[in-house]
Amino acid sequence: MSICIAIAVPDGIALAADSQTTWNQTITQVTQLGTNQLIDLAQPMTIPIGWSKMTRKLFNLKIQDNTYAICIAGAALLNHKTIYSIFKTLEKNYQGDISYDTVVRYFIDGLKAELRKQLNVEDLSTAQTVMSVEFIVSGYVDQDVSKPRIESWLVLSGIVQIQGGGPLTAGELCKWTNIVNGQHTFGGCWIGRTEFISHLVTHNNPQMPPIQGQYELLSLADAVDYTKFLVDFTCDYQRFAAMVPDCGKPIISATLTPEHYDEQIIK
Repeated sequence: MSICIAIAVPDGIALAADSQTTWNQTITQVTQLGTNQLIDLAQPMTIPIGWSKMTRKLFNLKIQDNTYAICIAGAALLNHKTIYSIFKTLEKNYQGDISYDTVVRYFIDGLKAELRKQLNVEDLSTAQTVMSVEFIVSGYVDQDVSKPRIESWLVLSGIVQIQGGGPLTAGELCKWTNIVNGQHTFGGCWIGRTEFISHLVTHNNPQMPPIQGQYELLSLADAVDYTKFLVDFTCDYQRFAAMVPDCGKPIISATLTPEHYDEQIIK
């Protein structure tokens, strides 16, 4: 899994992500002691079997004159290709107009095409295997710092039940956007192992002050520190929790303004 964050503030967009990829093995059967008889498990069990550092989960794409920052989580490979390499191929082959919505639609359709190839289906809702890729796409409209765009998308196969809604059969879902009633708002979202951050920002301990969410008052430097803090918290919480960590350092931190994309590694 992953933890990736993007936050828009008045001076720009701050992003951060962990860099660990975890390989898992899914077990559906076990051998009964004494009889060596195979027994089917009521629920498949996933066991981590290895991991790798410095995976590209946060990176930039250049579409004509516009720069986008992408964060990714979920499946590490599709068709023996990393999600990073899929996005870079999409970047190279893009020929549409440069509007934010058109570019995002192109990314979604590209990921869905890779999923169909992987699972050998025409209709993703008919796939027996549920696979998913989450991504955050950040950019600007008209290269205007006052018009940041951040959206979080889920692309998946099979049919899943959406909490508070019906079954999802379209193979895609916009989970969050900073556009409210047509207005560009300041704020952010996170994907992947979000339960650790949710635990931190929604705590109900009256003796502790809440984590402030007044993004319109943050400088870009504040937002950088904030995103790094949340990713760092997730990684360190997992390190000392009773679990096998699936998020890990170093942290990749970045800023996106209409003029520049800057990235650094935080060890």
